[in-house]
Amino acid sequence: MPSVIKNLELKKRLNNIKQKDWIKLAKTKGLLVLVGGSGSHYVNIRNPKNPDPKDPRGLITTLTPNSYKQANEQIFKKFLKYGLSENEIWKALGLK
Repeated sequence: MPSVIKNLELKKRLNNIKQKDWIKLAKTKGLLVLVGGSGSHYVNIRNPKNPDPKDPRGLITTLTPNSYKQANEQIFKKFLKYGLSENEIWKALGLK
């Protein structure tokens, strides 16, 4: 079953979410935050139960520095798929 964002009112505000907000959410929820090597601005969010950066099964999502609304929706859905509730995500993003 695909992950669906149910709160359409808050969904409209996803265009205001930045990379630092997603990082804060991940740290709050105890997920691993791996910053790319020198010169890289990409950040990987990983499942703490599968921390090996070479194992793609542990990857929850990759964050880019400048995310637009559609990219933020996809990131949101990846956190839903990981197992966080929609309410948990909104609260951690400071939107609820």
